[in-house]
Amino acid sequence: MRSFEILPLLLIGCAVPAEYATVDQTPENDAYQAENGAATTGESKPSTALATPLQAGMLEVVLLPDALEMGLDPADQDYDNFHLPHTVELTHAWSIGETEVTHAQWEAYMGYSVRGATDTIMADDNCLDCPVHSVSWHEAQAFGNAVSVASGLEPCFECDGNGPDIRCTPIVEPYECEGFRLPTEAEWEYAARGDESFTYPGSDDIDAIAYWEENSGDKSYPVGSLAPNGFGLYDMGGNIRERVYDAYEPYSGQDLIDPVAMPDLDAPTEVFSERGGSYACRRPEIRWNRRNLVWDYARDIHTGFRLARILD
Repeated sequence: MRSFEILPLLLIGCAVPAEYATVDQTPENDAYQAENGAATTGESKPSTALATPLQAGMLEVVLLPDALEMGLDPADQDYDNFHLPHTVELTHAWSIGETEVTHAQWEAYMGYSVRGATDTIMADDNCLDCPVHSVSWHEAQAFGNAVSVASGLEPCFECDGNGPDIRCTPIVEPYECEGFRLPTEAEWEYAARGDESFTYPGSDDIDAIAYWEENSGDKSYPVGSLAPNGFGLYDMGGNIRERVYDAYEPYSGQDLIDPVAMPDLDAPTEVFSERGGSYACRRPEIRWNRRNLVWDYARDIHTGFRLARILD
């Protein structure tokens, strides 16, 4: 499995995830184009780089089609029907944010701040590089729309309202939309594992990759402060919990292709999945295959997100 970071475009080998080297943007050096035959045929392929660079230091990591085993071992103490083992196939080339979305990135695209929006004085209120939090599922999808429009890409949602009151409805299936959106739960878990066999995203040493209950001092930190996982992704465990596209439902245990549990946005109570754990979470919740407990709140100081999009 290969991945490479774009904007700027950098080739990443999974065997050396922490090393980054600038390469020429040519078919023979473009992992996505080479995988799809452009290097040998001379056929021109669409660039995976955006025509409009992302603002405030946002970077993407490109991942290619692959399969993964989701869920927990039945012997695991957290095993239940929300963690039934099953195989998932992801059939598209796609990208995911190198880091969680920061306050600076949020404010660059949305035009308003959530810093200081809660009654609690937060340690990160003056930290622009800390992960944004206290935004709803709908606000996160609206952010994806804003980045899509600014980048000349098709929006995935129709959104009504403004600011914290916005409501977004999908207008394109997540695997068919070219614009930015929350990653599906399957995409998130695949990215978090990083093509490695560690307990946590990037290491068996939790303190090397995550701010969590025992080392965080009950606050978040600037994104990318600790080690990345095998795909070069930071904070896939800890720092801030991450919203995903899916509703929080039990797994069926069936093998699936490009799955998503579409939320019922007309239900009186919306319950969305969250992954990765936060600076306030216990050790088990930092694991890449552990789903987080979810409550029926609209927003929370421990929950943020990162973006994903389909590339083919």
